[in-house]
Amino acid sequence: MRFLSRVLGMATDAATTPGETESIDAAMERARLAFDAKDYATALAIWVELAERGVTRAQSNLAGLYSYGWGVPRDDAVAAGWFRRAADAGDPIAQQNLALMYYEGRGTDGDLAEAARWYKRAAEGGQAEAQNMLSWMCLEGVGVERDYAAARRWAEAAAAQGNASAQCRIGQIHHNAWGVERNPAEAARWFQLAAEQGDSEAQTMLGAAYHLGLGVAQDQAQAFRWLTCAAGHGSDLAAGFLRRVDAIITSEERSAAQRLLGAGNRS
Repeated sequence: MRFLSRVLGMATDAATTPGETESIDAAMERARLAFDAKDYATALAIWVELAERGVTRAQSNLAGLYSYGWGVPRDDAVAAGWFRRAADAGDPIAQQNLALMYYEGRGTDGDLAEAARWYKRAAEGGQAEAQNMLSWMCLEGVGVERDYAAARRWAEAAAAQGNASAQCRIGQIHHNAWGVERNPAEAARWFQLAAEQGDSEAQTMLGAAYHLGLGVAQDQAQAFRWLTCAAGHGSDLAAGFLRRVDAIITSEERSAAQRLLGAGNRS
């Protein structure tokens, strides 16, 4: 959980004076530096004080310490409680982390509908990971009614922020015609974007597309390239397709694939 991705610039109570805001910012910075130095005791002391004063980022960061057991005994119930206080105050990272606690059943009753509710709030707050997760839940009908349009909308929001998993899901939506007309070319375009970021599922789908000529020109060198990357991540599906490609690829195509693999594409 990325609970330290926004340390400064946190929302404070509307009644806080400028001088108090500067003091809070300085304390948060000292806590961050202590945390980065693995001085968890100092970070904990600062965040406890600020969390009890209602500073949402301190509440969220304190929850993270309890969630991982950094400087304190791990306690999922306490972590969930602090995430909830920050989430109720509108902190989108806390909302995302609280949603994960519900999804995993840690420190909560594991209510998937509640997980979806908090993911939606975090997604509306612009959190790409929450947008991606909410997209998946809408696609699979987990915690919410299956809704292909919502799955696509939230995947597109996350994909616009560079989320590879969401990009791959959009490719699957177009490939499988989930709420849209089947569009192999559009599917391949999204698989390409995600594959280049190292998403093994997208690499598998892109490799298969090149092997079969689905949405792209048939190209066994490119198929070998992407399937090799995905198989290296442990994809059995990619390994199966790779055996099919290996049986028909020419020596020239194999050499081209090896050059592509050696050129530094992510694998």
